Amino acid sequence: MTGDARTGGQRKALPAIFALAVMGAAALVLVLMNSKNVSVTPAVAATVPPAVQSVPAASRSNAARDDSRASDAQLDLAIERALVSNNPVLRDEAFNVALPELLDSNPERVIELVLRQQGEPRDLLRDEVVRQWIRRDRDAAKIWMGSLEGEERNASAIVAMFTLAAIEPAQAVAVADEFGVGRDDGSLEHIVQIWATENFAECARWLETQPDNARTAQLRARVERVRAQSPDQRD
Repeated sequence: MTGDARTGGQRKALPAIFALAVMGAAALVLVLMNSKNVSVTPAVAATVPPAVQSVPAASRSNAARDDSRASDAQLDLAIERALVSNNPVLRDEAFNVALPELLDSNPERVIELVLRQQGEPRDLLRDEVVRQWIRRDRDAAKIWMGSLEGEERNASAIVAMFTLAAIEPAQAVAVADEFGVGRDDGSLEHIVQIWATENFAECARWLETQPDNARTAQLRARVERVRAQSPDQRD
């Protein structure tokens, strides 16, 4: 092929190439224009559930107080039912479960419960309250015992004395003397004698702290009796 022929062929191909280039450019422009017009759908924000309104502190306090009152009422009812049922199993459950819980949560209600009773149920409940309360809160129990009158006051003091004798003999003596019980029948002297038998050194040390009077002389005589029966005892 001659040079003229090649040149003529190239001239014929130029318009076609130019046309293709123009068409490509036009297509590119259209693509760019379309890309600008495409609307991007914004991301949908996650739906947040409505916030749970917080209960005001006062409302929570009132609700807790109402629950406590309802619980105390149930305990109160359980104890009273047990007292009138004459069922020893129910009484044991009431005294071992319901009464301690009510003493912890609402001792005033326990006092009211005792005052509502009459006769034997009252005596049973009063004595059990003394046994439990004198161990839990001695001062509060003594205040309540002091509010009782006559035989009830003396009976509650005697129960307290014997209850404390098993755990704190020195306090048993103090409560007995405060309420004026345990001396006339020798029960307080017996408590001290048992104490000296079980723990002579502790009892002897306590005796040394007591005033030198007729009351202490009675107790000292019992301690000396224990010493005489056990010569190996030391102060």
